[in-house]
Amino acid sequence: MVDSQSNSGIGSRFPRILGDLVGQLAGPSVVIVGGLHGNEPAGVTAGREVAADLRQRGIPLRGRVVFLSGNRQASAAGLRFVRRDLDRGWTEANLTRLCALRESALGDEDQEQRELADTMYEIERTRRGRFVVIDLHTTSGQSAPFVCFGDTLLNRRLARSLPVTAILGLEEVVDGAMAGYWTDRGHVGIALEAGQHRDPLAVARHVSAIWLFLVAAGSVRPSDVPELAQHRARLAMASAGCPAVVEVRHRHVLSPGDGFEMAPGFASFMPVTQGQLLAHDQKGPILSPESGLLLRPRYQGQGDDGYFIVREVRPVWLTVSEWLRKAGAPRLLQHLPGIHRDPERFGHLVVDPKVAFSHVAEVMHLCGFRRRRSSDAQPVFSTHRVQRLRRPKPGPRSQPPLSRGN
Repeated sequence: MVDSQSNSGIGSRFPRILGDLVGQLAGPSVVIVGGLHGNEPAGVTAGREVAADLRQRGIPLRGRVVFLSGNRQASAAGLRFVRRDLDRGWTEANLTRLCALRESALGDEDQEQRELADTMYEIERTRRGRFVVIDLHTTSGQSAPFVCFGDTLLNRRLARSLPVTAILGLEEVVDGAMAGYWTDRGHVGIALEAGQHRDPLAVARHVSAIWLFLVAAGSVRPSDVPELAQHRARLAMASAGCPAVVEVRHRHVLSPGDGFEMAPGFASFMPVTQGQLLAHDQKGPILSPESGLLLRPRYQGQGDDGYFIVREVRPVWLTVSEWLRKAGAPRLLQHLPGIHRDPERFGHLVVDPKVAFSHVAEVMHLCGFRRRRSSDAQPVFSTHRVQRLRRPKPGPRSQPPLSRGN
């Protein structure tokens, strides 16, 4: 097993490459990113710990595992971000723009995203197996751990290897997340939340999740991780009493200067009722639009997500969904009344709500489609593998590209 690490951490708290380990046998290329938000260092600490453990114990590795730090400039300042959220803007259009610019013209999050993307594109290009991206986060409010992912069968299999709550539908209300971008390129992309920023157990939960992910992805054998049962037990204990699967129903979006302030005492997965007071802003009290479970209440100064409302989904529907997809049901949707293919965008279906049957959104979800933003009033749904597998053309460089393991 060969390991290479970068020491280029100028002006930042962490180096970009925390660890780069390559096994002798072919296998998946797993990229684990910590600190995409600068005020969430637990993922970086956990990545360093697991990378060091893999090296010191000499665990046989299949494929490649790379540990990266995210927003280094924000980390150095102790901020979520400097100018913009680095877990937004992961779209084909924005990456094409960034990759065409001179490095000297980049700054703040544009520079961070360009460097991350260049490193990850190179790993994607040289992979010898499946490409897997794991994005490690923590929350500002109290929370049990949970995983977010675009609902492909590949993502679902890996995400549900952890005994934590699975969140469905986040990509319908949040655009440009990093994990979603790599899912749309046909790979595996999962985000893990391990608890509150200041929770002393957050690092340990990230460590346990990383080991479980590496085993589930096929990077290491279960027999080479004797603590595997303890890692699983740690996450299961932290998730005790939480539902296995939930679906996002509502996102409260914030605007700059709106004076949003979450009411005290809320935590993720806490039940709320329709009309319950949740927060205040300049317009007055903010009441829950429906009953359900609260997710990610914001108790920090930065970020445009105030909170989410989710509802429990019975796991049996995931079994039904998998059966429908394997039976070819998604190909039949375009032939149903009120549903037709979008001639301009591959993998997109347009729904006429005046003609389509009731509960069309639920059927779309079962078949692996999620609602996307649309410029007109008609609902548009798409699968995740809708982007071409190509790397944006790089612009002129002012310095050599980041190093990688051999």
